[in-house]
Amino acid sequence: MRRQGKYEDALSVIDEMKSIYNPHLHSRVLMKEYITDHCVEIIAASTFWLHHFGRNDEALRLCDQVVDTMLPEIEAIELVTKSTILTPICRTLAKQRQSGAAKKALELYRTHVSDPVALAGGGDESSDLIKEGLKCLEASAKTLKKEDGTIVNSIAHSYYSQILSELENLSAPV
Repeated sequence: MRRQGKYEDALSVIDEMKSIYNPHLHSRVLMKEYITDHCVEIIAASTFWLHHFGRNDEALRLCDQVVDTMLPEIEAIELVTKSTILTPICRTLAKQRQSGAAKKALELYRTHVSDPVALAGGGDESSDLIKEGLKCLEASAKTLKKEDGTIVNSIAHSYYSQILSELENLSAPV
């Protein structure tokens, strides 16, 4: 449905899926069988769709639900899955144009993706992962500027500039 642009229909299906899906019971089984938990990934993606449709409070509640109850079920070494889950969450938070949301996006990405990559030694696959996160955050930072280049929210823009700088330093060869 999402591929056909029927986001509202997709959101209805996701609501039904959320009523059945239990991350404590299902996530590890899905990860073992399919290498990723598509349920959490789709639920996380739906946060951005909710925001797009103006259902902002619902989007933020769902972000919190994913981060608090679903993300902890993904093992620490599953960095690609964590990045896939966090990308729409961070974008949804970034669209809030509030410094607290920007700080939360930074902390989430740092805690679950960039710090573990740095600790693991950051090989080629890890660098690609950081670059993908960098692209997401660059896109988010651009939303904080008007077309004429003026900054909409200087505090949030400052956080994103700091994130981008840190990610560039992490991905630079040593």
